[in-house]
Amino acid sequence: MKYMIGYLARLLFVVFGLLVFQAGLLAHTDEYLDAEGGVHGGMMRMSGPYHLELVVSDGKALVWVMDHGNQPQRTQGAQGQLVLFQDNGRVVLDLDPHGESAMQAMDSRILATGSPRAMLTLSMRGQPPIQVRFAELSKPEDQHAGHHDHAH
Repeated sequence: MKYMIGYLARLLFVVFGLLVFQAGLLAHTDEYLDAEGGVHGGMMRMSGPYHLELVVSDGKALVWVMDHGNQPQRTQGAQGQLVLFQDNGRVVLDLDPHGESAMQAMDSRILATGSPRAMLTLSMRGQPPIQVRFAELSKPEDQHAGHHDHAH
């Protein structure tokens, strides 16, 4: 009986741990990050141990690097490349460290957009490269935009 109680306790511990781990993963889906919005007003994505926020304005692209608690991470010594997919084509940009926790590219071909489409490759100092895609997810309320005044 003593062994059975120990076994059940270990089993409950493992099941509880898996449920907590799975809930943590679900909290960082692209849908969740889109709903929360970026700390700096941009689009947020997660890759490895990082939250990465992309902010695009005319002539400038910034990627803020944070941990899962949105605490800034040092970008000194980091290297990155950002590929922006714009209406006028693809723009490939090298990113340089900017400030304490961002990577930046300045280029006259960069066009401001509220929902950028991009691919980021980032190598933090001493770590293997990570890659993440930025693209606005379709939202259910947007599916019937412009179709409110007539019946289907």
